[in-house]
Amino acid sequence: MQLTDKQVSIDRALQAIGLLIACIGATPVMAEQPISAQEMDDLVVTATRLATPRGELASSVTVITAGDIKRRQFRSVSQALRSVPGLHVVQAGGPGQQTSVFMRGANSNHTLVLIDGVEATDPSSPAGAVDFSNLWLDNIERIEVVRGPQSTLYGSDAIGGVIHITTRRGEGKLHGTGKLEGGSDNTFNQQVSAAGSGGRVNYSFGVTHVDTDGDSVTPRRLRNGVAAEDDTSENWTTSVRLGMTVSDTLDVTLFGRYIDSETDLDPELEMFGSGTTEDRDARLDQTEYLLRGEATAQLLDGLWQATLSTSYSDFDRKNRNDRQLPTETLTRTRFDGDKLKFELKNDFYPVDTHILTLGLETEKENMDSGGFSDFGGFFVGEETEADARNNAVYVQDQFSYAQRVFATVGMRYDDHDDFGSELTYRIAPVYALRETGTQLKASVGSGFKAPTLFQTDGFTPNNFGSFYRGSPDLDPEKSFGWEIGMEQMLWGKRMSFGVTWFKSNIDDLMQVVFDPAFNSTYENIDEADIQGAETFIRVQPLDSLAIHLDYTYTDAEDDDSGERLLRRPKHKLDLDVEFRPISRASINLAVIYVSDYKDISRESSGIVKGDDYAVLDVAADYQLNRQWRLFGRVENATDEHYEPADGFQASDRALLAGVELKL
Repeated sequence: MQLTDKQVSIDRALQAIGLLIACIGATPVMAEQPISAQEMDDLVVTATRLATPRGELASSVTVITAGDIKRRQFRSVSQALRSVPGLHVVQAGGPGQQTSVFMRGANSNHTLVLIDGVEATDPSSPAGAVDFSNLWLDNIERIEVVRGPQSTLYGSDAIGGVIHITTRRGEGKLHGTGKLEGGSDNTFNQQVSAAGSGGRVNYSFGVTHVDTDGDSVTPRRLRNGVAAEDDTSENWTTSVRLGMTVSDTLDVTLFGRYIDSETDLDPELEMFGSGTTEDRDARLDQTEYLLRGEATAQLLDGLWQATLSTSYSDFDRKNRNDRQLPTETLTRTRFDGDKLKFELKNDFYPVDTHILTLGLETEKENMDSGGFSDFGGFFVGEETEADARNNAVYVQDQFSYAQRVFATVGMRYDDHDDFGSELTYRIAPVYALRETGTQLKASVGSGFKAPTLFQTDGFTPNNFGSFYRGSPDLDPEKSFGWEIGMEQMLWGKRMSFGVTWFKSNIDDLMQVVFDPAFNSTYENIDEADIQGAETFIRVQPLDSLAIHLDYTYTDAEDDDSGERLLRRPKHKLDLDVEFRPISRASINLAVIYVSDYKDISRESSGIVKGDDYAVLDVAADYQLNRQWRLFGRVENATDEHYEPADGFQASDRALLAGVELKL
């Protein structure tokens, strides 16, 4: 009998897990030795939706802490994510420009992004990919990145993995922080925050303002001799977190985030005497509201923890482009999307070695678009109004045996208005031998990506009599994936290394198709085959020196044509070196190297080979005293000229410096 690719993948995954179990059985049992909680790694929540020591998780997890953000002086979420193994960040220009993340070779809309538990996907986005361009880091406590299919706990969008961004929780007496920084491209950023707790209440509040002239998005080779024009960006972000312990068994927490941004764009190229290479009046205005409230109750003497939550997100995007010449583009479009979600999560603790989780969810999303774009006489309208509801139930068992074997088994059922039902699952065992610092892990699971409202119900007519119309009969994109890996600590925990192999297949990928009358819609016609490896090594030869090196290999291909998937580099190398010459000072050096990838030409729309590039960033700070800290950095220190997305150049070398005051 001829086996299908998916059957072969399942067979290989089961063989891999069998090999892991065999290794577990062959490992000699040694006497237990005491180990501190810190040595067992920090607690991670996103992987299982329960606070779990990282050493007990089979998932590939990267945690970016507030300390990491401060040390490397990351400003945006996209900057922080660039160094994460398995992730490739593509920013179409400088600050504020469209920014996408590709996780483990999956599409940019295959990564679920949460901010304090609120889904950051704009329901009015045509493909449903999160734009990271407006996500800044002040008042952020940590970012957890979980790679591999996670639909069992999170539903749609989590084919590649999940990124969860968390706001700081207030603790202790009222304290505040003020920060000013400025530098290249007339950049001037300000940030203030306050946090604390008292009695039964904790609170955290922050306001960030980012303002920069930036550089031109369009590289010199495409300007046709036109002088460069800066593409400015301005962003206001306000965040708040309020918590209250109502009683010994009930806690209530409220989260809120508001983002208001304005960015200059270069949306078109001058070709055949028409268009505007350096567009001086095209801009994108965006506002985002993210709100969430949750109540957690301890019931039955701690045997049952129930969490009831509701979240709401609202996105508003407006594109404006005036016409300077009759052949140029005139744009007046708007896109509005919102989502309301309710969830009840129940965690049961029947015995010490099992935690059972049962969750119920219901959510409704809406989109409304309007306006038009006039491309020198070719008129395209935006006329979409749509909504959809999804209901889901999931169950998970997280268990352990002899404090050596840990595993998570889960299943989820989704029922959607448009495509019906979808069943997903995940099995993830891990074996941790604390005495030798060894961890063996594996997982196998499935995922899916629901069609967006635009893909099922969108409508964009044009004045030539043709149109785009969504397809309500679309099926969700489906994935199956597995991974197997190991991690090892050596040299008194001053050195660690690890490797993870992963493979996934994605079926029913949605693509735009045209009929003979040039009408277009989406159909499920494509498949992808992805495999690769993530490796790392961390060394701390001195108390004052730490070195961290990551390498990711990714082979992502279209299953039918065998062609490489766009913007998925085969090779990605990340180096992070921290040096503390004295206790009050630190110097950080980071290098990111990307090579061997294909892209779509901005100029011809054909497939082109992307340029390899290496970017060096250097950051340093000095703690003057308890209150004052000086800091500065050089971004792209070697002034590398490169295009992360073809036809959109990255920022040149930038020097920035600032001061922070703590009260």
